[in-house]
Amino acid sequence: MGLELASKLGATYADIRFVEDERRIVRVKNGSPERLSHSIGSGFGVRVIVEGSWGFAGSRDVTPDSVRKTVEMAVKIARASALKSRGEVRLADTPVVRDTYETRVRKDPLKVPLEEILDILISADEAFREKSSHVRTTTNSIEARREEKYIATSEGSRIRQRIVYCGGSGQGIVLKNGLPQRRSYQINFRTMGYENVEEVDLAERAREAAVEAEALLEARTCPTEIRTDLILDGAHLGLQIHETIGHGSELDRVLGTEVDLAGMSFLTLDKRGKFRYGSELVNFVADATAEGGLGTFGYDDEGVPAKKVYLVKEGILVGYQSSRETAAEIGDEESSGAMRADSPLHLPLVRMTNINLLPGNWKSDEIIEETREGILMRGTKMWSIDQMRLNFQFGTEIGWLIKNGEIAEVVRDPTYTGISYEFWGSVDAIAKDGWTIYGITGCGKGKPGQVMYVGHGCSRTRIKNVRVGVTGRL
Repeated sequence: MGLELASKLGATYADIRFVEDERRIVRVKNGSPERLSHSIGSGFGVRVIVEGSWGFAGSRDVTPDSVRKTVEMAVKIARASALKSRGEVRLADTPVVRDTYETRVRKDPLKVPLEEILDILISADEAFREKSSHVRTTTNSIEARREEKYIATSEGSRIRQRIVYCGGSGQGIVLKNGLPQRRSYQINFRTMGYENVEEVDLAERAREAAVEAEALLEARTCPTEIRTDLILDGAHLGLQIHETIGHGSELDRVLGTEVDLAGMSFLTLDKRGKFRYGSELVNFVADATAEGGLGTFGYDDEGVPAKKVYLVKEGILVGYQSSRETAAEIGDEESSGAMRADSPLHLPLVRMTNINLLPGNWKSDEIIEETREGILMRGTKMWSIDQMRLNFQFGTEIGWLIKNGEIAEVVRDPTYTGISYEFWGSVDAIAKDGWTIYGITGCGKGKPGQVMYVGHGCSRTRIKNVRVGVTGRL
């Protein structure tokens, strides 16, 4: 009905996306339940191209009359947009598809008894307190989400998808002599069922975090204003990828059509195929096909099949994350399959899938053993990056100084800073073992703001001559 009406009203292209979204969050603070929420929402969104311009409208009311009114509104918006158009919208080709896709789930995370989840979270809280005599606050949570999507396009695609993910996190804040320190831990968010939670001993991770938190209370501060080898791994390295090449390679940012939240990108079109973004060891891909990644799906919200696309190959910038429109604008034959919206009431944007740093040839332990002097950092504490995705500063929860191939001591409040292409250009070791896709559930973009779930695959990596312990002094 909706697509036929859009055509009658003058649309040369239209798609309609129906979504049902179910979410559950269980959070414990200081051993007691703090948040227990379980919500289900539904709605639909309509995109049309009329007179060469986009129009979009959405509604929570999924009735025939609402569909009619929403299509009419989208067409009116497109006609209004055409009055200020920069030129007619062109779309890169994509196959016409009739298909279904489902996340592989052995145990539905939204049907697990609440008591079972609370037992895990309270046990983790108790475990942290067992190992820390200075704990002041603890929090632990488990979250799950299910998205049911049906996408239909005027070109003939009809796609049903069921995306499920779950994971959890915890942290403890300790205090001694007025000095607070934080140590966090997680059940990595993945597109899979509750088996993802059951595979992890959250209490044991809490104990390990508490031991490290206690060590931070006795540790000296990170050395300041030095240059040394930096070793990163885990979820923090995933965030480094996210903020630099992840957002930096989104084509709408590059083209200047999405600059409101977090700015543009220095990776301009003239650099493609020429610019050295990293060392020869550095290979970044956008891969929505990776098993279990939080940015894994069958089709994006334009009906483009999930795919693996190189962004950086052997250090050279070679590609971008794109939509059908932005791909056509720069002459690419097809979209990278990166268009997603966080709600049926929101217009899809170019969003990260799984932005992965591919494994190297080193063993993780060898990276430490072959480092004469350096620092290993883990656990994100703060970060800042400029609107061009060029200059950045990160702070982590904990660091370990490395001397002559051995971990020498814990240091607190470590920070580092750099310029994106110089930082990745200084990579001289990437591990082949321990490679994992880390999930981020809260990637923000756009206005009105949208929050998307994405993934970042990586393994232990060493970066040479990084400025560590930033104070602002020359």
